[in-house]
Amino acid sequence: MSSRTWLRWSSWGLAVGLVWQGTASYGEDATPNAEPSAILYDAAEASAVRLAESWQPQQVGWSRLDEDDTAHRFAGCPVLVNDRIVAVVRKNSPDIDLYSRRGQEVSLCARLQPLCEGTAGLPRTTLDVKTNAPDAVSLEVGFRSPGGESRRITYELTAGAPFLKTTVGGGVDKLRVQAPCRFAVLPDFFADDILLDAATIRVDRAEIPSEHFLLHMLPGGEAILMTVSESRANDIEIGLSDTAPREIVRSDIAYGNKPHIWIGILAGQGIWHQQAVALEDAGKVIDLDWKMPFPALWRVDWSTVDKVTDSWEMLLQHPDGHYLMQGWFGQDESVGQRFGPELGPRDWNKPGRKRWNPVLGSFAFPCWVDRDRSAHLQPLTARRYVERGELVNFAGPAVLYPLDRAQAAPFRTPLDSLTVVDLVRLTLGVGPCQYILDLEGQKRNSRGVATCYARDVITAIYKEGTQLQNRPAIEEHLDAAVAFITNVRGRIDEYVQFGRDLTAYLEEQKRRQPRHAEFLDELLRVTRRLDQLFEAGRERIRTPAFAQQQADLFREKLLTYTGPDAHPQCAAQMGVFTSIGGAQDGLVASCRMIVKTLRQRSGIALTENPELKPIVAEIRARTQAILRHPTPYEAPRH
Repeated sequence: MSSRTWLRWSSWGLAVGLVWQGTASYGEDATPNAEPSAILYDAAEASAVRLAESWQPQQVGWSRLDEDDTAHRFAGCPVLVNDRIVAVVRKNSPDIDLYSRRGQEVSLCARLQPLCEGTAGLPRTTLDVKTNAPDAVSLEVGFRSPGGESRRITYELTAGAPFLKTTVGGGVDKLRVQAPCRFAVLPDFFADDILLDAATIRVDRAEIPSEHFLLHMLPGGEAILMTVSESRANDIEIGLSDTAPREIVRSDIAYGNKPHIWIGILAGQGIWHQQAVALEDAGKVIDLDWKMPFPALWRVDWSTVDKVTDSWEMLLQHPDGHYLMQGWFGQDESVGQRFGPELGPRDWNKPGRKRWNPVLGSFAFPCWVDRDRSAHLQPLTARRYVERGELVNFAGPAVLYPLDRAQAAPFRTPLDSLTVVDLVRLTLGVGPCQYILDLEGQKRNSRGVATCYARDVITAIYKEGTQLQNRPAIEEHLDAAVAFITNVRGRIDEYVQFGRDLTAYLEEQKRRQPRHAEFLDELLRVTRRLDQLFEAGRERIRTPAFAQQQADLFREKLLTYTGPDAHPQCAAQMGVFTSIGGAQDGLVASCRMIVKTLRQRSGIALTENPELKPIVAEIRARTQAILRHPTPYEAPRH
């Protein structure tokens, strides 16, 4: 069934863009600016069906439950309301219809259905009020499984919360989320997202990797429906329409070994946007018909010719013209001009959106918001990403959405504006959020100082002729440069060993499961690039022992040398360090790019072949493990 048919179902009032005509979530005499609260209503079935046509809880047939009334027996449809969400439990059913509320507007977002043994639409047997207080309301709904066993699900709505919490007892396998859309996104905090485009998925049902989050990008660009689950023990199944244009009409989210799934809503004009990009747009500036609704870390998921996704975060232009980027979780990437302990992280952003990283070299950053909040794209050209072993072009839909809050002045995200990471924090809580997002693994693995920084400090001393007075500082920076080279080389060795271990695993799977040879051969070609790049760069990256020898040689010949050629000799000797460091930077960044490609391609392959599930799960677990604790120049975020 297409979503257009689904949206016309008059039985549950599915028109969108409604005008809010009452003040239910604040009380009949309150104003929309009052403090949010949670309220339960008993709505006449006919008027509940007409909810999308007219929000009028004061009309005949609606009754508001008194606070603390938990003995109420519903005559009509239970309705849970706060200042952000309206949720209607269907008559004689455990299913619930979820609407977003923005001021005086209400819009339908989804229907939620508990699944038992793969079956939805089960008969309701009981309905009890569990909580009825100003800060939260909840209902426990009993129903029967296909085999006749008693099952239950609890729906809970908290005052001010942009999400509905579901809790199930044993025997309830999944939650079906009917939220038709063309695009869905699996956010990835270690690599690139997986952007699912119904127009390119050839099957009617598909499994996607078991992740804690899934974004339904609802039509119109004014709502994102996000599922948050505690468990990732089971993959997510999506169902697609059998009519054109193709749409993802449902996602089945497994409870696994945990009892909770939250359904959150990010709502607002321009909360997400899509732009078609063609091959001939490479290098051209595309002015989007979209303005940033609020400052945030906005992510752009680019589609590529080889059917993967490249995820970038948009630059924000400061009023004085320069560009800023904030890292994930509040990490500022735009402080200081050198990478060293005294001056903070390196500023990768240069005037005119010029940027450099070890894989791409110099390039114009491809996505940004100007000082007027207008957004622009400039797709990269095909010469980029050669370290993947192929050329990659941006082509297809580019989807952007708010990933995280911005904290760098003057771009702080307003308190009343929410992002994807906000929903993770609000639903899971701080501790589980940190664990699931693996904030520890996001931290950079840094020792010593970058070789270019050590070079700049030491050569400046020799240029001034103050090497005798600054001997301790020179020795300190020599040691720090060696420590940096040693640390990055250790990281490179980890990547190379990862590649060899994964190659052995994939070859073994190919022997055991020859029917998957085409998929495994593709991944083997990518994986073997790790060893190929290492062998190609082995001479240039040298060894930590060689770097230590060069430091000892510097001490022996130059530490107390004050001759007229001291400065050029110093520059030449320090050039050895920067040559090693530059070669390492390029290699380690290329290794990361290869691993990110493996991670994403395996996940995408699962959508077309569910038999790959065990292999894909193993690959994604291994890739996430190796992507933890990147070194500074791995350029994990371009």
